[in-house]
Amino acid sequence: MMASIGPGRAAGIFAGAVAFATALSACTSAPPSAAGAAGAVVAAVGSQPASPPGMSCAWPTELTAQTDNTAFPDAAEEIFGGPIVASAGTRIVLSGRFPDARYASVQVYTPGGVGSSLPDYRIAPQPGSLNPWQRQAAPGGRFTVTVRPDPAPGQANTLPMPAGTTSQHPGYLVYRVYLQGGGPSAVPLPVLTVEQGGAARTLPACPSHNAPVTFPAPAAGAGAGGSGATAPPPLEFYKAQQSFDNAGLANVDTSHVYAYLGRPPAPDVVVVTGKAPTFAPGRHPSPWPARGEDVRYWSMCIGVLTRLVPLVANKLPGGGTDYGCRSDEATRLNAAGYYTYVIGSESQRAAISRVPGVTFLPFSNAHPAGPYLLALRYLLVRSSFAHSPEGVTQADDPAAVAAVMGPYDPRAAVCPLATLMAKGPRSC
Repeated sequence: MMASIGPGRAAGIFAGAVAFATALSACTSAPPSAAGAAGAVVAAVGSQPASPPGMSCAWPTELTAQTDNTAFPDAAEEIFGGPIVASAGTRIVLSGRFPDARYASVQVYTPGGVGSSLPDYRIAPQPGSLNPWQRQAAPGGRFTVTVRPDPAPGQANTLPMPAGTTSQHPGYLVYRVYLQGGGPSAVPLPVLTVEQGGAARTLPACPSHNAPVTFPAPAAGAGAGGSGATAPPPLEFYKAQQSFDNAGLANVDTSHVYAYLGRPPAPDVVVVTGKAPTFAPGRHPSPWPARGEDVRYWSMCIGVLTRLVPLVANKLPGGGTDYGCRSDEATRLNAAGYYTYVIGSESQRAAISRVPGVTFLPFSNAHPAGPYLLALRYLLVRSSFAHSPEGVTQADDPAAVAAVMGPYDPRAAVCPLATLMAKGPRSC
């Protein structure tokens, strides 16, 4: 299955890539043709089938790095969704169980891509059940969420129905989980019932989740490098005007900073360091917000700025795939709570892994020259945590990120692998 980004989003992404390609200089051994990249993505977008006018079965679309790998996903994220084309008075009722996962949410998107979210800890359980993100409890308790026109302010377990939907421009209903405890494809999907004109119809479960989706188009000028006239310097983290991940279906509970980079010469690697926010490890629910936890989840991911911005995904000799994401629980931290990522080729993995305290991230085997995009992703930030990308108000400005994030601002540099191995990350 391939999901299309939409012409507006594609233009924004590759406008930034065009500007970035001119700024790589010594950091990239072979920058791609910007015009060729833009042409390729427009052709890819134009070839995608249109979304169906509405859901004939429940959750027809699944978007993950494993099944789709477009629009820069997080490898720990699973998304299930479907289009909404609703007339006045339509309601959609979700009846489900709280999953065994680090995070879950129900989200609704308008045809313009604007989302509203009901994160796990705000979902009231049914009588006799417990929400494990509200108090310590096992997953599996029941909940009901309703999507309806004009819900009252503060109305529990309710999201607004997207207005102005048509078969060509549908809204979307999305169910998300991160770090599923039972492993991929073990998510218990909510049952969907459509209520309209006094009649109720429960949608049958889809036999598969491979229906394509055309992402909503974001506002003009959104994306990497803003208008595309300039781009932030390589290896410096900035906040984009709009999130890359999942394009028009970006998770409204996340915040990001990004950095462009190219592949350095073969003997060198890229080293990224920064202070990690605190979090509750594991793949199971826990009450939120919680004392001593800055975020619910965070990760560092690397994607390829070509076509539909896939996450790096390298086939390994022994089987399996190395996806270019490292979740918080898969990241090594030193005693002071700092991480060090070392980005190199799969052939450099063994040598990098021998350096104490570092976490390996891969360049792509299929697109070795890049250009690449790095993303530091925060999910559900505690209100009192002052160093989140949420607080950065200036787009495309690394200095603004540094001012807000302080020690949490990732710092990246090119370093000879031999120096790293002999003297450690501080030498870079």
